[in-house]
Parts: sequence; C-alpha cells; structure tokens
Amino acid sequence: MGRNSSSFLKSLSGQILLILTILVSLGLLNLYSATHQLGVKAILFKKQLLWAGMGFIFLFIINFIDYRKFYFYAYHIYIATILLLVIALFFAPRLMGARRWLPLGPVTIQPSELAKLVIVIILARYFSDSETPSQDLNSFLKALSLTIGPVFLIALEPDLGTALIITILFGSLCVISRVNNKVIIGTVLISCFLSPLMWQFVLKDYQKARILGFLFPQKDPFGIGYHILQSKITVGSGQLFGKGFLKGTQTQLRFLPEHYTDFIFSVFAEEWGFIGCITLLTCYFLLFLTGLRVCKKTTDTFGFLLASGITAMLFWQTVINIAMALGLLPVVGVPLPFMSYGGSAILTNFIAVGILMKIGRRKLIGG
Repeated sequence: MGRNSSSFLKSLSGQILLILTILVSLGLLNLYSATHQLGVKAILFKKQLLWAGMGFIFLFIINFIDYRKFYFYAYHIYIATILLLVIALFFAPRLMGARRWLPLGPVTIQPSELAKLVIVIILARYFSDSETPSQDLNSFLKALSLTIGPVFLIALEPDLGTALIITILFGSLCVISRVNNKVIIGTVLISCFLSPLMWQFVLKDYQKARILGFLFPQKDPFGIGYHILQSKITVGSGQLFGKGFLKGTQTQLRFLPEHYTDFIFSVFAEEWGFIGCITLLTCYFLLFLTGLRVCKKTTDTFGFLLASGITAMLFWQTVINIAMALGLLPVVGVPLPFMSYGGSAILTNFIAVGILMKIGRRKLIGG
C-alpha cells in the first residue's frame, strides 16, 4: 500500500494532486481571513469549503472516465453550454447589474465559468480532427465561429473578464495548433484597427471607467482609481514577511474592495508578505510546469491539445488576476484559480485539473 502511494506521488498525476491540495488549502485559509469579519458574508468561507469538497469528488469521478470521451461528446457539451448561456442571458435574475447566475435549488451556477473549459474541449476536438501539419485561414475561421458565439453571449451578460479569457484561450490554441503565422498576425492587426470602434460602441461605461482607472488611477483616487490604488497599497503593506494571519489592516478594516474575489491575492500578500507570495507563485509555477510535462508525455493530438488548453486556462487566469492586483492590468473580474471565492469557478477548475490528471495517467493505467 505504501509502495503504491509512493509510486502515485512520483507520477505526474500525484504531483498535480499534491500541488492542488496545497493551493486549495492556502485558498481556504486566505478566504477565511478575508471574510470572517463580514457579518452575514462570513458564510462565504463555509460555502467555499463545501464547493472545494465537491470539487475533490468531481476530481475523483473524472479519474474514472476516459478523457477521450470528451472528444466524442465535445459538440454535445458545447451545444448544452450555449443553451445555458442563452438561458442565463434571458431568464436569470439580474444581480449586480448582470445576468450570469442560474439558480438551481439552493445553489447558483455560472455557465460562463464552465464555458472556459468547454471552449478548450471543443477547439481541441476541432483542431485534432485536422490532418494537416498547419492550419490555414479556413480552419482558423471555422474555429473562430465556434468561439465567437460564447464570447458574444458572455459579453452581453456582461462579463468582460470571462469573454477576454475565452478569447485569449482561442488565440493560445491557434498558436499551439500551428495556425498559419500570417493569419495570426493579420488577425492581431485587424483587432488593433477595430479597437477604437470597440471602445466607442462595445464597451459599457463602467468597463471604460475600469480601463481609465488603470491608466490614470491618481486622477480619481476615490472613484475609478480606488480599487487599483487600494490593492497596490495592500500588497505593499505586507512587505517582506507580512502582517500575519488575520492581521491585515487593509483587509480587516475593509479598505480593500472585492477582497474575497478579484483582489484575493492582495489579501494574501498583506498577511504573508513577499516570502508568502513567492511560495504561492511557486505552487502555481509547479502546477503549470507539471501541466506542460503532461502535454509533452501525451501521444495523441486531442490529449495534447486538451492538456495544453487546460494548462493555458489556468495560467492566463492566474497571470491576469495577479497583474490586476498589482495594477499592471485593468480590473476585468478574472478570479484567481483555487483562491478567489466562487463555486462555479472552483468546480470548473477542479474538473479541468481532473482531466489533466487523467491525461497524465493514461500510460500508467494502460489506457
């Protein structure tokens, strides 16, 4: 028994599970500190604890499913997700100015979070079906047509952060799938050309305010620049070793807004300091590195693209969230994987990591 456990921990799947457990534990500890003085919202920690427990159950179940099943049911899953997004857009109750959350009995789900993983699955299926060594303009446009529907529906909710992540995942998988460089460069140039039109006719006023707050936070420190300035102050106040667990003044005195979602990293930085942040970033780095090792090990195209897309999904969410907290990017509402509060987000990430583990175990179990 001990030898089997040792063998599993030495495997890629075992290493992923160990890193995941550490990240989830740090996330729960940090969330407790961020919410324990919020009165009725203190229950958020208990909810996240329940979601994390469900996540490990999903992780366990996924490891008994051949990941190639996702290839065969990719389009079914995609269509079901589109339907959920449509239902959310037209029938979900409006909360905080958006229609993102579908009530299912005592819980609510956010289809847009699931859409991140689904877009990875459908694009992995689509690109793996191509028998050519590189993808041409026609292949790119077909992949774009699969992506633009979810992005459009999510942007209408509105949820700019998730729409941005899905767009970046599309670009990442295009690069990984070897879409012709001329097509990629042309798309980037067209996007730059259209950006003024998007600013004028697509972005809502509060989204424009977030971008302006990022570019000129000092011009309105108590308005559009407040979030970024307070986050930077919170991160900097942690200094080298941090103020200690439950002792972050910016957090506990509620100067930092959205501190249990968008700015959860700032809470961690204040209480655990630079040393704690390096430890956390090392955990994320090891997770991404192990994901890349799974990609390298995988022999079938679908498994390679699926593992690559999942690793990219976790990577980009982490980079964008931390960059937001440091004032390096505008605030776009991207959660930090396994740290930010959110049931749909953490379940989606658990399922994604479960699939990654399954891909990593394929040879081990003789699949």
